[in-house]
Amino acid sequence: MAYERIDRPKGLLYHYTKKGNVESILKDGRIRRFQDRECWFCTSLDDTFRLMELTVMQEGKVYYDVYGFPRHYPKFVPEDYVVLELAPRFQNGDWVIWNQEFPKETPKEVLKLGEEFSHLKKGFRGDLRFYDNPQVYEVSEFITDQRKEIQMVM
Repeated sequence: MAYERIDRPKGLLYHYTKKGNVESILKDGRIRRFQDRECWFCTSLDDTFRLMELTVMQEGKVYYDVYGFPRHYPKFVPEDYVVLELAPRFQNGDWVIWNQEFPKETPKEVLKLGEEFSHLKKGFRGDLRFYDNPQVYEVSEFITDQRKEIQMVM
């Protein structure tokens, strides 16, 4: 894993989480690091859903936890997730991206996917405070709306 420092993202940030976490997040007014050095965000709603497609929507596929142990993604239940639209408060701290590293013989399509994954999310080294009353998007509603749009196009 190769971390690269980046400039603080401008504008709103998006963070997906389980619904059960929302009350404590709103009460604290911050996104806390979860067993990691950083807390992770996207700079658009579309990027957030793409990140979810590459992670929590990968039912049964292997991923590595923050301790390096292999785990399997559980069944994805859209009703269990929300996306928070946050206006970050000014604070000191480093912003980073995590550049996925691969062996030299890695196929180009895997390299491309790794680069996309790395650039979808922005990490903040610390707990990110935000202004009150963030917008909360129900993932299940967004997925239903996306399916409707796809059907309308076809």
